[in-house]
Amino acid sequence: MERIKTFIRNNWQLKLLATGLAALVVYEIRDATSFEVPYDIPIEVKAGEGIAILDQPKTVRVVFRGSQDDLRRLNQNEMAAVVKPRATDPTGSEKIMIRSSDIQGAPGVRKVQIEPHVVTITFDREIEKNVAVSKPQVLGTPLIGKVELDYQPRSVKIRGSYLRLMNKEEIGTEPVDVDGRVESFTKRVKILDKWVTRVEPAEVTVNVNIVTELITREWTNVTVRGILAPGSAGEIRFDPPAVRVGLKGRAKEIDKVASNAVMAFVDCTGIGPGVVTNLPVSVHIPVGADVDASVEPAAVRADVGGRKEKGGR
Repeated sequence: MERIKTFIRNNWQLKLLATGLAALVVYEIRDATSFEVPYDIPIEVKAGEGIAILDQPKTVRVVFRGSQDDLRRLNQNEMAAVVKPRATDPTGSEKIMIRSSDIQGAPGVRKVQIEPHVVTITFDREIEKNVAVSKPQVLGTPLIGKVELDYQPRSVKIRGSYLRLMNKEEIGTEPVDVDGRVESFTKRVKILDKWVTRVEPAEVTVNVNIVTELITREWTNVTVRGILAPGSAGEIRFDPPAVRVGLKGRAKEIDKVASNAVMAFVDCTGIGPGVVTNLPVSVHIPVGADVDASVEPAAVRADVGGRKEKGGR
């Protein structure tokens, strides 16, 4: 061991190299963890029973320092500055210092700056009351049709500052995004009010109905066609020979019918030769087409004359 110490004392170049390597390692570690990023995070005040918050700053800016990987893992929605006032009386105010230990939801990084470092919280007596829920705001426009909303419940129970809530009779919710929608849907949205400390229930269920504007399109002089039983042949005369067909529905659905040609027909499979009778007129609608059809006249006079079986004499 003594020989090793003597060797190191007599080799100053080796000592210099070791010192340089140590400094380099320290520099590399400091450089790898010296990245900084600021976030504005909400302040959560944990007041005692019966005490509400009348006024407070809503956010505090915190500068975090750490490696790039640690900073990338931060989620602003999970962070908060949680403070607990000492107040036991719902009057007056209190200055509270925000410490690094109060910043929650940011593991693995240092909190190098907090601004403001001291915040003032003003207190009030807490009350509870029932208020109506206002109709949710609609964002965007559906691809087709218009929007009709129905939501439940229509009222909720809230708690908060007496001075803030004593005249409040209605409370709002998150907006509902309908942009580009083509079908009705149901969504749960949160009750929103920055001065309410508690709300029951915290969400309402919104039924969003996409109501499509219907149009009517008519075709005149549509020839009436007859349907015969398999293996039958013969001439069928209709009076009148043509009808007027009306289709009501969404333009897209009506176009689906029109692209296959609008056809009117009469079922004559149960009518014998020489029979003259009135029969209802139907309209051919492709499977899946959501339209209502009307025919005028609704029935025609059918003359099944000269009808005979195929191959007969």
